Amino acid sequence: MQTEKIGERIKYLRMRNGMTQKMLANNLCVSGKTVSSWELNRTEPDIASIIKLSLLFCISLDYLLIGENKNTL
Repeated sequence: MQTEKIGERIKYLRMRNGMTQKMLANNLCVSGKTVSSWELNRTEPDIASIIKLSLLFCISLDYLLIGENKNTL
């Protein structure tokens, strides 16, 4: 069983909130290519972006970083 990675969680949250990659990028002050790279698991967001994602989507840092508490979304 393959563990879900942070990029898949970011994509899930973005899509669940009806956002495009560009919209998410604008909210986080990063480029659309950066968001794409995260979602494809080529790179991972820095801690500042992880905190912004957590606040934007009202989710725990645990969920973003290790996938816990998905049932509470």
